[in-house]
Amino acid sequence: MLWDKVFITSLLGFAASSAATIVATDEAPLIGPAFISNFDPSNSTAIHNAKTKLPRLIENLFSKGTLNRTDLAFHIDVFSAATNKSIYSYSHVGKDANSTLTAGVLNEKTIARIGSVTKLFTAYAIIAKGGMEVFSQPVTKFLPELAGNSSNDPLLRLDWKDITVGALLSQQAGTGGPGDFLEKYYNPDDQLNYSTKDFLNFMRDDKRPVISPYRNAVYSDAGFSILGQVLARLTGKKTYSEAIRETIFKPLGLDSMSTKAPNGTGLNAINRKPVDANSSWGIDIEVVASSGGIYANGADLRTAGLSILNSELLSPTNTSEWMKPRSGTGTIVELVGAPWEITRLEIPVSPGSNRTRISDLYTKAGGNGDYTTIFALSPDHGIGYSILIAGLTASAARWPLRDTVGETFIPAAEHATWENARRNLAGTFADKSAPGTNLTLTVDKGRPGLGLGAFWVKGENGRDHDHWRIYPTGLNSVSRSLSALYKSKGKMRVAHRMVQPMPPMQPRAAVEGGKGGLFDNSFTWMDIDFQGPADELIFDLVDGRLVGVELPATGLVLERVK
Repeated sequence: MLWDKVFITSLLGFAASSAATIVATDEAPLIGPAFISNFDPSNSTAIHNAKTKLPRLIENLFSKGTLNRTDLAFHIDVFSAATNKSIYSYSHVGKDANSTLTAGVLNEKTIARIGSVTKLFTAYAIIAKGGMEVFSQPVTKFLPELAGNSSNDPLLRLDWKDITVGALLSQQAGTGGPGDFLEKYYNPDDQLNYSTKDFLNFMRDDKRPVISPYRNAVYSDAGFSILGQVLARLTGKKTYSEAIRETIFKPLGLDSMSTKAPNGTGLNAINRKPVDANSSWGIDIEVVASSGGIYANGADLRTAGLSILNSELLSPTNTSEWMKPRSGTGTIVELVGAPWEITRLEIPVSPGSNRTRISDLYTKAGGNGDYTTIFALSPDHGIGYSILIAGLTASAARWPLRDTVGETFIPAAEHATWENARRNLAGTFADKSAPGTNLTLTVDKGRPGLGLGAFWVKGENGRDHDHWRIYPTGLNSVSRSLSALYKSKGKMRVAHRMVQPMPPMQPRAAVEGGKGGLFDNSFTWMDIDFQGPADELIFDLVDGRLVGVELPATGLVLERVK
């Protein structure tokens, strides 16, 4: 379900065509944004070009037969936390899909199934209700029915006393899929008649472990079915459907979200049941609803994504902690969160450059057979996107669509921050009350973050070489929420730190495209604040433009002179 190597290779294709190879930048920057994102990206040249380019790329997928033009119906929405609205949308309806649209249109209000993107909402609700401390609590605290099944043979049963809520959320409990449960209880005359008690008894007595707890992440639909019952107990509700409605749908105003197929007059949805008797539309099993049962539209997914970026339901600290990796995988570019599917992207640091930096994209993919969904957030840039897809070929279609949207808009968002930095951050700043005190901030092709072009304090040179780079720290005077990272209006102060890579730079590791060996001798994250705030700069912004730079170590304030 994670991002594949094709995505990474294609993404790096955004570098200059004249570049023979793609290599990691000599400077190993801090993980996180290279530049602040306190501006409206929709006005940037890079985003404008992405909007122009995407339809041509999708048409190419149709022409090559990668996507089935006649079968598919899909809606793409790209949104920004700086504007709190959509910055781009695209819809396609194949001729065979026209009759599946109950309102005769496909737009951001059209409801479809979102499959395993449901897992993200289950996790969101559990954290909103129980806080991050719920991660360390044993599952048996909420579901004592699972206790007491220890076996002398560790291969025979899941030992629930060793499994925490966090292990389930990060898919590291060894709970695997529910297929064996569904097969055992399947009744062709009443195939939906599974009780919570049936499921918990099966998971306690019959489910064989897939891995030992916390060995590594293994995708787990059954684990998230258990978590649905945890959420129900946390909220005091009888069912997951009641709990998720109270905890997420109602507070965020997600009026079109549900755990059962919507119906009624005036419905705007993709209902494939009339054209495909085997469609998953309307196959709603309460006991596994928390793993893949939600119905939603693009507008609600956008609202939910922005609520995460803006820390609307969670505290800023909990949001930041939630959006972190919790396990690796068998590749160096794919990480697992709770339940984020995290791709560690290499993005060109400036337009046309073959030098790259790391940026983490937080995604969740889902599928219910003929309905699939992609949901993605980029905290570095404050943008996200969703793709709702329906059709016989929906399962295969989600990957090239995911790749194409990501390859188009994530580098564009990075380059929009570069454009903004050149326009609103770069310049020369001086303290007129302290002669000989000035600094120059630069934005350099092929190099991440801001550069320190010159730095003088009362006539003394504060820059001993030209390797200094400056990166944002996420600290600001407005709020600890992620939303402040995308605030483009008003006055605010944002903290940066100067990083001094040691010249000459050691070669980056071979796996990163460098000339080094197995190890990467980059120590950026170790070399900050060794002398207190001597490496700290505070940027004073007015409507996103840098007007002054404070030097906490000296108490000096430098104002923009050009």
